[in-house]
Order: sequence, then C-alpha cells, then structure tokens
Amino acid sequence: MEWVEGFYDKQGEWSGAYSGAPNADHHLKASWVGRFVAGEALRILDLGCGGGQIASVLADLGHTVIGVDLCQPAIAHAEALAAQRTDDRLRFQRGDFYELDWDQPFDAVTYFDGFGVGEDTDQRRLLHRIHDWLKPSGRALIEVYTPWYWAPLDGRTMEWAEASRRYVFDADACRMIDTWWPTHRPDEAVTQSLRCYSPADLRLLLEPTGLALNAVEPGGSYDWDAEVYTPTAPLHQALQYLAVLRRAEPAAGR
Repeated sequence: MEWVEGFYDKQGEWSGAYSGAPNADHHLKASWVGRFVAGEALRILDLGCGGGQIASVLADLGHTVIGVDLCQPAIAHAEALAAQRTDDRLRFQRGDFYELDWDQPFDAVTYFDGFGVGEDTDQRRLLHRIHDWLKPSGRALIEVYTPWYWAPLDGRTMEWAEASRRYVFDADACRMIDTWWPTHRPDEAVTQSLRCYSPADLRLLLEPTGLALNAVEPGGSYDWDAEVYTPTAPLHQALQYLAVLRRAEPAAGR
C-alpha cells in the first residue's frame, strides 16, 4: 500500500481529476446517497474524497460531510471548495482512514473509486472500521471494480491529456493494475493495483466484518471501439458496481 500517495498525487497532476468544479459524474454519485440512505440532512463520511467535488455536491443537498484523503494536492483543492461556502456543512481532513477515527457515528460512509487497495485482510480491516463508524440504521456506499470488465483489457494502452496509461490484469490475484506516465517520460511511471470482486466474492469478504450486502447498483462501461462511456450498464458489462452495505443482522439464537 506504500504506492498510494505517490500514485494519486501524480494521477491528479496528469489527469486533472482532482481539480475543477463538480461535473455530471460527481452529481450522479452524490445522487446515490439520496436513493439508498433514508433521511434528510445526513451526516456523511466521504473516504478517498479526492478534490472534494462529490462531497461539495452532497453539502449542497443539505448534508453535513467530512471528506478524507491522503493526498495533499487533492485536499488543498477540496479545502478551497469548502472555503467558498457560507455554511459549515463541509470540511476536509488529510490522513489515512486506516488510522483516523471519529467520535460521532455517521448516517452514511461513502468510498467512490479506490476500494481494493492492499490485500483482502486490508479490505476487511477497513470494513470493520466502517461498521463501527455507522449508525445502526446507516449505510455504506462503496464502488467495487469487477473482474470481468478489466480482464479483457490486459495490455491495453490509452492516452489521457499529456499522459499515457496501460492496463494489466493479474488473473491469479484478480487485480486491475493501472500504470500512468508522462507520454514522453516513461521512466516516471507510477502504478496502482486494485483487487476486483464479484458481488459473490464481496459477500464472502464481508462475512467477518459485521456488514452485509444490501443492494448492488451496476456502474458504467466504456466502449473502446466507439470511444463512448455509458454511465449505467448491465452488471455483466459494468467496470464497477456500487455496493450498498448495512450492518448485518445478528445470527439466529444469539
């Protein structure tokens, strides 16, 4: 997991993903909270908040949001968004959410784009923490990468602004490996590696965490031939899905 900060710093620099105003994708993801979490004026923890765009939209919807990210440039942009507000519904904190903690529970915990860092034991450790951060009626909304989308992309290279990226799929470990570099400086390459889970795999991962899979919402898919992104695709075509998690019911007889 040592690669995380360096990778996302460079990805943000080369792609611009963690700067700028909220776009249509940020608004779409923010709308999922209203669909899957009951109540108004929710208290929300946004893990891996990046540049704070989704958290900003959630605050516009009347929620109180704490965003957390490890990368300083992303948090700097997020804090600039918060500084433009006239209310106190939005704040950010730089830090490792495997180590940070909070003294009040949340109605919702979100983690958009990034789940799968490290090994299964790391995911379970984070899921245990999310369980403890949630109110009894709360929900966690986590985006999870699918293996069936990423496996056929093994070896594919694409251009993004002034950077290049190459996908590799580790079939044995079921991991999407994503390498970025400035197009004319391949020696500066950085790589991320994310574990992919089918919903069935995720249910097994969740068993000892106190959380259960409540719903699955398929995400988008990119048609490489037509160069068109579709924000909602059938599950078997989706590059990721939204896992809606709730606290597990106590086992019968306990």
